Amino acid sequence: MDTKDAGMGAWSGAVGLFADDSLAWAGRAVAYAAPASSANLEGAAGPDSGTVDCEGRLFLPGGFGVAAEEGQPGGVPGVLLLHEYTGLGGYLFRSAARLVRAGYAVLCADLYGTALRPTDIGQARACLRPLRDDRALLHLRARAGLDALASVPGVDAGCLLAMGFSLGGGATLELVRAGAPLRGAASMYGYISSSQPVAPGAAHCPVLVHLAGHDHVIPLREVEPFVREMSAANVDCRVVLHAGAGHGFCNAAHGTAFDAAASWHCPRTEARAWDDVLRFFAECLEDR
Repeated sequence: MDTKDAGMGAWSGAVGLFADDSLAWAGRAVAYAAPASSANLEGAAGPDSGTVDCEGRLFLPGGFGVAAEEGQPGGVPGVLLLHEYTGLGGYLFRSAARLVRAGYAVLCADLYGTALRPTDIGQARACLRPLRDDRALLHLRARAGLDALASVPGVDAGCLLAMGFSLGGGATLELVRAGAPLRGAASMYGYISSSQPVAPGAAHCPVLVHLAGHDHVIPLREVEPFVREMSAANVDCRVVLHAGAGHGFCNAAHGTAFDAAASWHCPRTEARAWDDVLRFFAECLEDR
């Protein structure tokens, strides 16, 4: 079983691929509504509005209190953290811990809704497909989480960042494409192709994308079109390719053995990528 320190900054123990009941208490529950389909573009709440109930997990630098700290009247910067297809779990919470230690308030958002909590690969794939195939819906689910984070007392709504893994990385890029109010966005082996190209005239934040050379989910042939898309829209985008890594290189729930047809954990790549992300986020907030 995993353990959490008093400062909500670290966990020790095994990492499961799916959510672990022993970690259900980790963080503070944040309930919010999100659109059930991309047909509901407004995402208004109500009995006939077509919404799903979502519940993310909030982690604050000061524990379970408000995020504001003395000397920071505007609140602390917030990071929207978006999960991969396996959903919320210890892997994502460990990622939140890294960000909390760096001084950020973190909302691990819920892209699926409380009615969908996959416990095996088959269920996870079934949960994934509607969002993978409908990028407008993926954006709306991520945007609902971003709005929930912005409403947290003590979080500076003008200093929001986003980060995601795989499906969540794709959701992060959909936020960028739609011109969401972000100061920066980072994607780890996230989907880079999209049916929703960058919105013309939208304000776009700086973007950092980390990809793997042996990725069985994100083919290298998609990199050039993505770069052209970002370049044509004048998005400040940096793409980092880890030639020897595979999909899921930040996920310690995977083994470390090379497998070109599957995901595997690459501790050295993970460390380098995280160092890069933390530097990048600090740069995005330099004028704060």
